[in-house]
Amino acid sequence: MMHLVKFLLISLLFLSPNSSVFAQNYPSKPIKMIIGYPPGAATDLFGRAIAKQLQDSMGQAIVVENKVGAAGTVAAESVVRSLPDGYTILNSASQITINPFVQKLSFNSEKDLIPLIQTISVSYVLVANPKFTANNLTELVDYASKNSGKINYGSYGSGSGPHLSMAMLEKAAGIQMQHIQYRGSPQLLTALMAGEIDIAFDTTTSTLSLFQSGKIKALAIGGSKPSELFPNVPTISKYYPGFDSDGWQGLFLPANTPSEIVKKLNLEANIALKNPVLKSLADSRGVRIEGGSSEQFSLLFKKELKKYEQLIIENNIKMDN
Repeated sequence: MMHLVKFLLISLLFLSPNSSVFAQNYPSKPIKMIIGYPPGAATDLFGRAIAKQLQDSMGQAIVVENKVGAAGTVAAESVVRSLPDGYTILNSASQITINPFVQKLSFNSEKDLIPLIQTISVSYVLVANPKFTANNLTELVDYASKNSGKINYGSYGSGSGPHLSMAMLEKAAGIQMQHIQYRGSPQLLTALMAGEIDIAFDTTTSTLSLFQSGKIKALAIGGSKPSELFPNVPTISKYYPGFDSDGWQGLFLPANTPSEIVKKLNLEANIALKNPVLKSLADSRGVRIEGGSSEQFSLLFKKELKKYEQLIIENNIKMDN
C-alpha cells in the first residue's frame, strides 16, 4: 500500500505538464537533511556545515535531522521511503557501500538512491599504541609474520570501514591478526591508548589530535594520498600498490527525483563546497573537499559497491561476527 501511495503521488507531482514549473520554483519550502550518525560525529559535523552553506546560498531553510541506527541504514531507508521531490536529502558516509553486504536491507542502495555529489574524502590511518614494538609498516608486517595471531587490532565492529581496511592489509601482506570490536571511534581509540589493542585503522579526523599530542603513533596512511598533517608517514600503497582505504561522505536523493532538481541541487552543492569556511574546516580535520557531478559520484558509488562486495565475500565477513 505504501509503495502504491508513493507511486500515485509521484505521478501527480512529476508526470504532469507542470512538472518543469515545479522544478523551476524549487525550493519553495524547507529542505530536510537526514544524517545517520549522532551529533558530533564527522558525518554530522560536515553535513551540518554543508547544510548551513546551502541554506545561505539557496535562501531556504535546511533542517538537519539525525536518524541513528544500523550504521546509517535507518537514515538511508528513511530517505528511500520519502517523496522524491528534492525536499529530503541523505548525508551519508561511505559505509553505505558496505552495508548491503553485511546487513539485510529493505531497499536496493544502487537502484533506490541517486548519488547527488561527493562532498569530502578522508583517509584511514594505521595507528598504534606508542609502546607497540613496530614503528612503521615494514616492522609491523615483519613482526606479524613471525607472531601470527598475536597482534590485537580494533575496529568499530564487523563490516565497518576500519575492519575492512585491516582485512585488506592482512590479505595484501599475508598476515593474520586478532580482531576486537568496539562500539565506536572514541571507545576504539581509548582502548588503543590504554594498550588493550596494539593497532587500528581510524580516520585522519579522529586520530589527528591524538597523533599530534603523542598519545598514539602513525604507521602508515591507508588512503591513496599522503597527508600533510601526518608528515613523513607513507601510504600503504607505496608498499602494496593499489591499496586504498579512503572513506568519503556524500549527498543522496530518493530515486525518481526529477533531473532538473538533481542538477540544481548539484550546482548549489558545488558552490557551497567552494566556501572558504568549509575549506578551513576540512583542512583542520585532515580531509579533502571533493565536489563534481552526480554522474561522477555515481561511478564512484558503483565502484565502491563492487570493491566491498568482493572483499566481504572473500573474507566471509558478517555483521554479527
